[in-house]
Amino acid sequence: MRSKKLNVFLIFFLLAFFILVLSRLSANYTSTVKFKVNLENVPEEMIVLNDSLNTLNLTMSTNGFAWLKYYTKTPSIAIDFKNEVRQSDSLYIWSLSRGYAGINLQFGKDIDVKTINPDSLFFKVDINAVKIIPVKPNIEIKFSPGYNVLEDLKTKPDSVKVIGPQSLLNTLNFIETEPLKKNNINKPFSTQLKLKIEALDSQILVKTKTVSIDVKTEKFTEGTFNLPIKIINIPNNLEVNFFPKTINLSFYTSLESYNSIKESDFEIVCDFNEHSNTSSYLSTKLVKFPKAIKTSRLHQQKIEYIISE
Repeated sequence: MRSKKLNVFLIFFLLAFFILVLSRLSANYTSTVKFKVNLENVPEEMIVLNDSLNTLNLTMSTNGFAWLKYYTKTPSIAIDFKNEVRQSDSLYIWSLSRGYAGINLQFGKDIDVKTINPDSLFFKVDINAVKIIPVKPNIEIKFSPGYNVLEDLKTKPDSVKVIGPQSLLNTLNFIETEPLKKNNINKPFSTQLKLKIEALDSQILVKTKTVSIDVKTEKFTEGTFNLPIKIINIPNNLEVNFFPKTINLSFYTSLESYNSIKESDFEIVCDFNEHSNTSSYLSTKLVKFPKAIKTSRLHQQKIEYIISE
């Protein structure tokens, strides 16, 4: 009987205590809390030197329920660097008159922000250099016989933005990808490649971490044309006879492009300005060719000529 009365007493006590806590939490209180400042929308090339030292003391009025979250972890407040901070000489300044609305919007209607101190924050900023550098694909692909790609392999994007001290960027000419090795390739494929950022100085920022590469593997074939030779830069008072008048050219292209390639897409010349009194030969040069060929080869590298005045 006595134990039963004790249990009833404890239940009433706990219930009364719970009601008291609820009434306290439901009541409004005014207090001051220190907030860590988080800067947002800082331009990529800027480094805020004293960012971690800036705090704001906010005096607020709200109920006990809302106050609980400010005692469980260190609160933070965001400041929009782009829109709420102005430059004055070498310093960047946040002022209450300019930034109050942005801070107040971060709280719900149940919180009344009374005061914010200090009324100004000062930021020291260092400016980094920005450089666009090419990506160098570290790729070793061996195609199956009769297969290849028409264009040189390039990554997407083929260059990336890097940010850091000018002295370090001056020595940086490219960023290499992680290696990729494939053998006996006879089909198109695409893949993602990581950039080797770990090898860079820690002061250099590269936001692009991966690039893609599209390997458009095609069936290839070889073609041959017998093409005329033209000698250029012959003086008006000279007549030059040469032999042979035509030479064979072999080219390697995709099967899809083969039928679109014509003899007129090529031009072979010899430059008379390169002639010598000790030689009767001129070198042949391919000066015009279509983009649709992978490689080409002239079957004869020189022609013989005779000068007639």
